Amino acid sequence: MFLLSADLASFVAAYLDVEEEEVVVTVDEQIVAPVEVAVQKPAAEAQEYPFGVTGIVKADGDDDTFNLYVVHTNDVHARIVEGEDGSMGYAKLSTLLKMARSVTDNILVLDAGDVLHGTNLANVFEGESVGVLLTMLGYDAVSPGNHDFNYGAAQLEDLAALSEAIGGPKVLAANIVDGNGNFVFQPYQVYEFNGFDVVVIGLSTPDTKTKSHPKNTEGLTFWDDSYIQYAQSAIDLAHEIGDYVIVLGHMGLGEDGTLGMTSEDICTYLDGIDLFVDGHSHTVLENGLEVNGSLIVSTGQYLNNVGVVEIQVVDGKAAGETALLVPASAVSDPSTSQLAKNLGITEVAADPAVTAYVDELNAELDERFSEVVASVPVFLDGERENVRTKQTNLSRLICEALTAETGSDFTIINGGGIRASIEAGDVTLGDINNVLPFTNTVAVCEMTGAQVLEALEFGYSLIPEQNGGFAQSDLKVVYSRFADPGSRIRRVLLPDGTPLDVNATYLVTTNDFMAAGGDGFTMFGAVVQEGGLLNEVFADYLSEIYPAN
Repeated sequence: MFLLSADLASFVAAYLDVEEEEVVVTVDEQIVAPVEVAVQKPAAEAQEYPFGVTGIVKADGDDDTFNLYVVHTNDVHARIVEGEDGSMGYAKLSTLLKMARSVTDNILVLDAGDVLHGTNLANVFEGESVGVLLTMLGYDAVSPGNHDFNYGAAQLEDLAALSEAIGGPKVLAANIVDGNGNFVFQPYQVYEFNGFDVVVIGLSTPDTKTKSHPKNTEGLTFWDDSYIQYAQSAIDLAHEIGDYVIVLGHMGLGEDGTLGMTSEDICTYLDGIDLFVDGHSHTVLENGLEVNGSLIVSTGQYLNNVGVVEIQVVDGKAAGETALLVPASAVSDPSTSQLAKNLGITEVAADPAVTAYVDELNAELDERFSEVVASVPVFLDGERENVRTKQTNLSRLICEALTAETGSDFTIINGGGIRASIEAGDVTLGDINNVLPFTNTVAVCEMTGAQVLEALEFGYSLIPEQNGGFAQSDLKVVYSRFADPGSRIRRVLLPDGTPLDVNATYLVTTNDFMAAGGDGFTMFGAVVQEGGLLNEVFADYLSEIYPAN
């Protein structure tokens, strides 16, 4: 394998030394849409491939020895704006990509899923805003992540069709079929670079059936590891079609078994995958992971890093790859990067077109957040000193909403996640966002009654002191504040009045923060279902039980 070449260093430097191209945007009634974007170059004579796939020519030079750069992201979760959970921000990533394209056409830009959902800038527009941004940045392909189904499969299919219509990224998934056995999304795409053909195959985790609300994937089948024997023939066919095979998969890495089939499993069982661009587990692989001759790469999460894989093509054949990560910190503040210092890079400007687009979205958000979605008859108490020490009518209502959404036995969340009260009268989306401002998503865990009791004891251990980890729930909990911590819970009744059975197993709704051990809650079991944002779920529930006047 080649060492990091001087070409890549000069390529990174050239990102920042070339004037930006203008990107034109227009405004319609719903959303700002790009008119001129970095789109794929049409083939002079389009090559046709199986399943109706038409090849895309990205570079048409005569040199059969060159470097190809795969730029990749994963698990961005709509962290669109710079600084949001450590994000580089799409505006600065756009600058990097545009400058890179001024140096070479040998660039392929991929995202491995969970990109369309996670913040208000995405959720309010049901992912369409992110699709436009990916088009503006010139992404070539994305694979759907489980959270990309949070708006429902029909919406994701519509977004894929919209992306196709406006010259945006291909949405690729070779393991999702409908009730008739037909592919729901395009299974693969072929990209040509100077006669060197790259086949990109999309995969989505079978966990999507449980790690997004099951209603979001009704009627769809995700091929899992039981189909692995047939997958080798697909990789072999890809090599007959092209010179280099990339799997763009939202699969993830992990040894605890919670992810089911992983990217490492796939690369172990299948021969011939040259590069696996991975997502789902939020794994940071600084220089990639080699498995059975395949290179697996992953950038972590939230656009904290952007990955670059340099593929050395010699005499029309791949001779090796080098992987690295460009951290957001180095882009936001190049003085923190030794590489940037060596290259004389002092600043990365935000793309003004992307910034203008996001500003337009924020203006529409402000307008939409003024929408009245419910009218409540009483004050709903979310005061800090109360939600961190006891159940309130608001905390109980939120827990009831989550239980109703998931169909679980009950809900336990942290009181510190509730940040405001709701006054009696009209309630706007903005009000609800103030109550639940974080991007926590719904998670359903399997827990024994003994683990539930342990969680409640832990959550009640600091009373009467305020505690962000106070266990809010729709359970009926009898406790003694004067008993020693760890023995304060006297009796627990389920929402239907049935006593908690310490030997039984329950489905317990919580948020992803607590399911991962947040606030010290290490007793939650395996996550068996994931869903949308808490504020979305609560807004829908509140509007249902207290319709707007």
